[in-house]
Amino acid sequence: MIFFRFIRRGLAFAFSFISFYAVCQTDKFGQINPEDLKMKVYPADSSAEAVVLSDVGKSSITQNDTRGYYVYYERHVRIKILKKSAFDRATITVPFHNIRVDLREEVSDIEGVTYNPLPDGSFTTNRLTKDAIFEERRTENAYVKRFTLPNVREGSIIEFKYTLTSDFVFELREWDFQKDIPVRWSQYDLTLIPGFEYRILFQGFEALATDESQRLGSDIHYRWAMKNLSALREEDFMATPDNYRAKVWFELIRTSLPHQVGPQNFAKKWEDLDKYLLADSQFGLAINRTGFLKDVATSLQKQSTDTLQRVTAAYKFIRQAMTWNRHRGIFTKNSLKNAFEAKTGNVADLNLMLVGLLREMGLEAYPVILSTKQNGLLSKEYPLMTRFDYVIAAVPWRGKDLLLDVCEPGLKVGVLPVRCLNGEGRLVHNRRPRWVPLTPTEKRREAGQFQLTVNKDAQLDGTISITHSGYAATDSRQHLRDVSLEKFRQAVKSRNPDWQWSKLEVQNADSSDLPLTIKGSVTVAEAISRIENRMFLRPLPISDLMNNPFKSLERRFPVDMGVPIEKSYVASYTLPEGYTVEEVPKNVALTLPGNAGRFTFMTQMNGNSLQVVSRLTFNKAVFEPDEYGSLREFYNQVTAKHNEQVVLKKSNE
Repeated sequence: MIFFRFIRRGLAFAFSFISFYAVCQTDKFGQINPEDLKMKVYPADSSAEAVVLSDVGKSSITQNDTRGYYVYYERHVRIKILKKSAFDRATITVPFHNIRVDLREEVSDIEGVTYNPLPDGSFTTNRLTKDAIFEERRTENAYVKRFTLPNVREGSIIEFKYTLTSDFVFELREWDFQKDIPVRWSQYDLTLIPGFEYRILFQGFEALATDESQRLGSDIHYRWAMKNLSALREEDFMATPDNYRAKVWFELIRTSLPHQVGPQNFAKKWEDLDKYLLADSQFGLAINRTGFLKDVATSLQKQSTDTLQRVTAAYKFIRQAMTWNRHRGIFTKNSLKNAFEAKTGNVADLNLMLVGLLREMGLEAYPVILSTKQNGLLSKEYPLMTRFDYVIAAVPWRGKDLLLDVCEPGLKVGVLPVRCLNGEGRLVHNRRPRWVPLTPTEKRREAGQFQLTVNKDAQLDGTISITHSGYAATDSRQHLRDVSLEKFRQAVKSRNPDWQWSKLEVQNADSSDLPLTIKGSVTVAEAISRIENRMFLRPLPISDLMNNPFKSLERRFPVDMGVPIEKSYVASYTLPEGYTVEEVPKNVALTLPGNAGRFTFMTQMNGNSLQVVSRLTFNKAVFEPDEYGSLREFYNQVTAKHNEQVVLKKSNE
């Protein structure tokens, strides 16, 4: 499990003194270890394309007469390049922000060197030149400094450093110890001056090699380090690697500065955050300014007196009237009226507009803020507004919460997109705020019907009908919106290349209330092999059930399927005249512990017809690492059963 380690340390209260780790584990800039130059393969991970030899950061809050309080960052990185595929790691981008003259960041003192080993044990150096450093503007306030280290090849060591000064003393930058390549040493130093008190939080599975602090005069200096970290690579069924990355981050609790009358508290309770949001012009007050929707509300009210039908009408109206611009956030960009007139907006524009419309219709509706899967896990222990990146609508209905998101046009009322199914969300209410479980209300369902004839030429001919419902239908409809119908057909064909379609139809593509069906006529040429007087038939020509996606022997991170899954297939085979069934796979019923998953496989003969039924169900979406072994073995048996064959024997021989 991921942990959030909470440390309250600051200058406003006493703490126990710990002897300071005085010896830094990295060399100075330009001091390269000859053994690192000789390295051809990283011993701890022979597959690594590169390894971070050292990544050392230092930050301190300081003050001067012209700038006031600011944060001074230094970073020094050294990376060994082992394979050509890592050459792009020589291009470095340093993000920074420039909002206004008194709230900006500056990147300076950039240096970089590439070291290339020579046969005699020495090395050449190629230094970064100033004309190779570029500044780019990415958004209105976001910029990057970009540079590429020169003459990089297999075996190179690249080294760079830079400094950054930032006016954002209330938002210290977090430090990632772990990367997508191995890290031999990562160290972060933080110096706090009197008057600033932070929460210090750690995330991840890795242990600290160094965790020390020391008083330096009136300041406090911290040092944290980790060593020999494995690469954090994205795996199948992983929401986002950042959920599990070893890192440290900070929340300002309190300031006690000379110009303040008294201490200023920034650590809020959840109730404080609720009140702040409800009083904000881009959140709570925006919901109360939806008079421009009164006529719409009146019209929709006349359509029905049923609550669910009214909610559905409002949901469909906003979904059809507005287009999501793909931007996330819990605050509106402009006024809801402006967004409505523009017919587009971010998540908050669309879903807060829905809340406002529902209230104009006399219905009870509230905003729910959450952190999406891509944004990472949310800790309910710390009321940090910056951890939220999404807002949806909630309507109490028949003793439960009907959760609504109009940003995905393929979803039914009460079904959230997979990105939102991430723990719990915070229902914002001035008197009764609460936590709302973000659990799936549907499964990802696929059902197949096969009517196939085995001919004497060892070929299958017939019809196939694949029905997608729940999240499977949503995914297919999203794919259809992203590409043309013809490209969607091609994607269907490529999923099972053995199926040669002579006709392929897609039904109910535009209706989110009905299952989406793919059907047509096929020839399956590779499903049967023949040896002398016998035919060997794969019982179900479904390629994704022939291989186990869980190949690793162990897993450190949860398996996240997004939503529960259900796959059911029924295949009816008409056998060729003169052939009988000699052998069929045995029937089987498997169950995961706690009924988390179930698999059944059955065959049945009826005259010259053979019926094969396969049903695979996962009743939960997330499996913890200690459940991985059972899950992997379960799926091994599923694929093994689907790889067994039906043996047909010519009866007159």
